[in-house]
Amino acid sequence: MTLQQKLSLKLQQKMVLTPALQQAIRLLQLTRLDLVTEVNQELEANPVLEEASTVEERGFEEPSQTLAADTKETDPLDSFKDKIDVESYFQDYIETRMKYRGVHQESAGERAEPEQYVPEVETLADHLDWQVGLSDLEGADRKIAESIIGNLREDGYLAVDVQEIARELGVGTEAVDRVLARVQLMDPVGVAARNLSECLRVQLLAQGNPDPLALDIVDNHLDLLEKKGIEALAAELKVTVDSASASVHLIKALDPKPGLVYSRPYNPMVVPEVFVEKDGDSYRVYLNEDGMPKLRISMRYRSMVQDNPGDTSDEALVYLRDKLRSALWFLKSIEERQRTIYKVAKEMVECQKSFLDNGPAHMKPLILRDIAERVGVHESTVSRVVSNKYIQTPRGVLPMKYFFNTGISTMDGPDVSSMKVKDLLKRIVEAEDPERPLSDQRIVELLRREGILLARRTVAKYREELGILSSNQRKTRKIT
Repeated sequence: MTLQQKLSLKLQQKMVLTPALQQAIRLLQLTRLDLVTEVNQELEANPVLEEASTVEERGFEEPSQTLAADTKETDPLDSFKDKIDVESYFQDYIETRMKYRGVHQESAGERAEPEQYVPEVETLADHLDWQVGLSDLEGADRKIAESIIGNLREDGYLAVDVQEIARELGVGTEAVDRVLARVQLMDPVGVAARNLSECLRVQLLAQGNPDPLALDIVDNHLDLLEKKGIEALAAELKVTVDSASASVHLIKALDPKPGLVYSRPYNPMVVPEVFVEKDGDSYRVYLNEDGMPKLRISMRYRSMVQDNPGDTSDEALVYLRDKLRSALWFLKSIEERQRTIYKVAKEMVECQKSFLDNGPAHMKPLILRDIAERVGVHESTVSRVVSNKYIQTPRGVLPMKYFFNTGISTMDGPDVSSMKVKDLLKRIVEAEDPERPLSDQRIVELLRREGILLARRTVAKYREELGILSSNQRKTRKIT
């Protein structure tokens, strides 16, 4: 067999992710707060971009199509070569943004800063370090305490062995155990525990005069309590059910993950991407652009490029053309992001109008493909739009993913949404006899009477998603 080289031509179509398209996709995935950060970073990095102090508002009904993203990547500087009115081009961009902003905008000097949404908060390590600083721990003991704090997981548990800390610091394990006991009694009590049993035991001891039965349970019988319930626990310990229930009640009041109170690096407050307001019999949709910098191209730098269209010898002009091209694509990508989110949100609201009017029981089946076809984009684009984004509606602030749910087959008639089935399941459990909780199989039978066909494992899955315990656990909870 001989090897040979030859040339051949082949015609094919394929998707090419140009830099501009990659930027548009990346911006689409960003949350609102991340987008504000991205815009501020671009403002610092690109001198051609600047923030407008005031923008004239102009009202109109439909989003402008001036900046619709092209399927091919053309040089945005071509608009300069063709003598297009650049000022009008960017005024259209500003007007489009004002449409999306709706009534949620600030007057001059009242722009919200991202820091208002993401305030600095104290971490678990900060809180413990502060307490160590106020304690009488000195020298080697303080270094041990600092090492313990530095090796805590987010939930507050110690992530390394005592022997490892002792070996690293060159001290005895007794010294580490002694300091560890001090740290575990700091606020939040139970932090730096090595397992759940130790965490709960420290909290019980810190209360003073701990219940001996509760101590015995957390030391030796947590698995039995979880798997068999209070009645089996009482039989094992040879005590009455009432005594076991009282001790379990004390244990349930403890915090199994004490570190989480201080381990959230961001404010849990959600900033909606989209606002929905009732407007007569319909709903009005607009984007939240509070705090979003209003970008424009610097008139000074724009004039320098326009006045020297063919000069490529000046290094400064070459640099400005590159930055101007980058700025134009950035503005175009942001506008396309806002337009896509607006269209997706508008179609979501249109599809789920009955839910907004009447509640979860009236949620319709809706999948990504449904919205993708209505908007004219790929399903993956819709997925990026709704990921980690929230929408403020008359029914509260909800994840945009909340509007999507699968359809469940019925014995007759159209499919119903999984949200409606979950709502019905919740109401069935709420109406059950507390002394005789319904099993998953019994719930399957009751749903079948309503014409809804579900497997028992699907009922169990929905029940867990709703935070509803199993029938045995619900009965145990009623006893306690």
